[in-house]
Amino acid sequence: MYKEINEQLAVLKEKGRIYEKWTKRLEKLQTEESEWEAKVKSRLEHLQKEQKDVDRLNSMTLSAFFYQLIGKKTERLEKEELELMESKAAYDTACRMLQDVQEQRIHVEQELEGGRQYQYWQSDYNALWGKKEGRLLDQDAELQHMAENREHLASELQELDEAFREGEYLLYALERAEKALASAGNWGVYDMMGGGVISTHIKRGRMDDAQVAIMDAGKRLRRFQKELEDVEMAVHADLHLGGLLSFADYFFDNLFVDWMVQDKIRKAERQVKDGLSAVRKTMHVLRNEMRDHKAELEILDRKYHAYVEQAED
Repeated sequence: MYKEINEQLAVLKEKGRIYEKWTKRLEKLQTEESEWEAKVKSRLEHLQKEQKDVDRLNSMTLSAFFYQLIGKKTERLEKEELELMESKAAYDTACRMLQDVQEQRIHVEQELEGGRQYQYWQSDYNALWGKKEGRLLDQDAELQHMAENREHLASELQELDEAFREGEYLLYALERAEKALASAGNWGVYDMMGGGVISTHIKRGRMDDAQVAIMDAGKRLRRFQKELEDVEMAVHADLHLGGLLSFADYFFDNLFVDWMVQDKIRKAERQVKDGLSAVRKTMHVLRNEMRDHKAELEILDRKYHAYVEQAED
């Protein structure tokens, strides 16, 4: 029933593999050709320089006359001529290598031109494979079951990814809150020791930062929990977010009670640290689940594709 389609798929796959092989080889040769062109240019410039050095010694320039007077012109000329020969050999080698690469490139371009009809083989293959897949899905219960499993896994992976992304936002907000609370606490201690107006101002600024971060963390936590519900997971720890929000309000309503505020700052800081620990543990679970889902989906994809490709009846 699928004999003709299978033969077409096999031809497309093999011809496509060959075409891709030549395409990759052409790309590599084009890179090598550019490199050898640069080397030829560089070695030609060096050769021209060495030739000028020899020509200068062979002419009656002031330097040549000077070397002749002291009896070293011949020795100097022999040295320059040797360097010229070495430079010429290097230039000739680069030219030969460039020519060889160019010949290979031309050959590969000819091979590619001969298989030009397979340039878009993957699209043709996918269309034909999809046609066969559609027919099989209408009548093959096993393939239908695999298709449902693939869809289910892909959907779960998407939910996990969305939850993980929200968890990253939450971690960032909590880390900002932790940093701001730690700073506010440090400035609060300095303020109680007589730091003055400036330290009080800085402390209140840090508390402002903490309040903004805590409010953001509250929003992110609600979103994170919703995403976790979608993947049938839950944060098995109390993040005390409500407490953190009330602490933030308390700070701004009772700034005159320094010792009490300082105690609340440290308590809020500890609770944020606890929240960070809980979220990080949950993120670790999510990360492992995502890894396992991806691996399982890849295996099922290969099995599904092979099943469709090899079906004969």
